[in-house]
Amino acid sequence: MALLNMSIIIRDLTKSYHNVLVLNNINFIFEDKKHYLIKGENGIGKSTLFKTILGQAQYEGYISVTGRISYEAEDVLFPSYMEVESFITTFSTLTENIINIHQKIGELLTLFGMDGYQNKQLGSLSKGQKEKVNLIQALLTPSEILIMDEPFSGLDPESKKILMKIIRAEERMVIIVSHETTQFRKKDFVFLILKKGSIAQID
Repeated sequence: MALLNMSIIIRDLTKSYHNVLVLNNINFIFEDKKHYLIKGENGIGKSTLFKTILGQAQYEGYISVTGRISYEAEDVLFPSYMEVESFITTFSTLTENIINIHQKIGELLTLFGMDGYQNKQLGSLSKGQKEKVNLIQALLTPSEILIMDEPFSGLDPESKKILMKIIRAEERMVIIVSHETTQFRKKDFVFLILKKGSIAQID
């Protein structure tokens, strides 16, 4: 059986909040294995776009998603009592078991400068450390599509370099919203801009 190409097809997508138009008749196709960077000012609708793709917000229009999505949200309410490894394991294996999950968690924690943090409670971590835990969970979650909302927020410069290297090596579709754009290269990413509720490619 031939494998399906993973895609996100958006047709005539419109979304309003309290009669304020946020997304205005968006038409776009996110293609299999490509990496995308979405730029735009605060409050322009980037997170709302993600919510419609994830089915977390009602909308007008049509969205078709082929493939599983792993989502790294910008703001996460961490259960302070949970330990780091327990949190990552629980939320990265909701749909599929991961072979050698504990080893992979340890390797990524070490890579991000958190060696030995497996049994630390989330409530004891700094904002940047919580962001790393959130990233590791999303990176490990089995999927064909990886969506990341401001993944560089709160990270130290070295961790930003490490994360960018990991993202560039990803073979699945990656869609990123980020205010920090200097480290993105057009040979690695399709640049998009969300402005006045519409989305367009930047050539």
